[in-house]
Amino acid sequence: MRALTLVLALVACHGGHDSPPSTTPEGSRAPIALTYLGVAGWQLDAGPTTILVDPYFSRPDLDGPLTPDPAAIAAHAPARADAIVIGHSHVDHVLDAPAVAAATGAQLIGSESTARLARASGLPATKIVPVRGHERIAGDGWSVQVVPSLHSKIGDQFLGGQIAEGPQLPLRFADYAEGGTFAYLVEVAGRRVLFLGTANFIEAELTGLRPDIAVIATGLREKVDDYTCRLLRALDRPPLVYANHFDDWEAPPTDEPVTDDLKAFVAEVEQCAPGTRVVIPRHFERMELP
Repeated sequence: MRALTLVLALVACHGGHDSPPSTTPEGSRAPIALTYLGVAGWQLDAGPTTILVDPYFSRPDLDGPLTPDPAAIAAHAPARADAIVIGHSHVDHVLDAPAVAAATGAQLIGSESTARLARASGLPATKIVPVRGHERIAGDGWSVQVVPSLHSKIGDQFLGGQIAEGPQLPLRFADYAEGGTFAYLVEVAGRRVLFLGTANFIEAELTGLRPDIAVIATGLREKVDDYTCRLLRALDRPPLVYANHFDDWEAPPTDEPVTDDLKAFVAEVEQCAPGTRVVIPRHFERMELP
């Protein structure tokens, strides 16, 4: 097993970041690939490194006790992964994560609520990395910076709260409390990739990160004042943006025609950051970047 270290980043909560700029010398870069897994799920591959973000394949009936679908996981999860990062512990982000970690050998990184679910699922403690924000987790040739964030605004119901210690699985839909929300900055192969898995953010936490690629949740962004422009300005207008968390998370994944909402998001990016390219991904399509 390759070594994994966790270091508390020396970053003030509201004082910006001393991260290096996103412009990386061309010779130090290596190819990477991004694959959209549906909902807020992504797979990032860079040489021998694989990082998963919010992998959610099962999409079960939400009216009863919820369990991962082994067949769906086997069909879509990679054979191995280095790390899985979880933005928050709602069911459409975390349900499958412990099973995917067990199947791939990955470390599972997330809030204490996510860690409690992982322990209850039988994942060994050596595979669970609870975080609170501002940590930097480093592996062999890659690192993940944990960025405190906010959940999208969907009203008071099903927001906030923690999953209690020792949850008795299987849980029901309403039992999956948010547990705190994080964004993640992944650095690998000379790239800086930001994953924002729900449409809200803390501007001061993003200022100075300067990612090369920003994976941006779009659903419910209209509830956040000037969401797209403020976000792009805070990130110093990254060259490449992928839309995220825009599909119907309660139904099987399908690639429907681009919706009016996604067209509006593209227009917002074009207005606020004319030099930024926007990609609307298709499910399970590997997108390679040289």
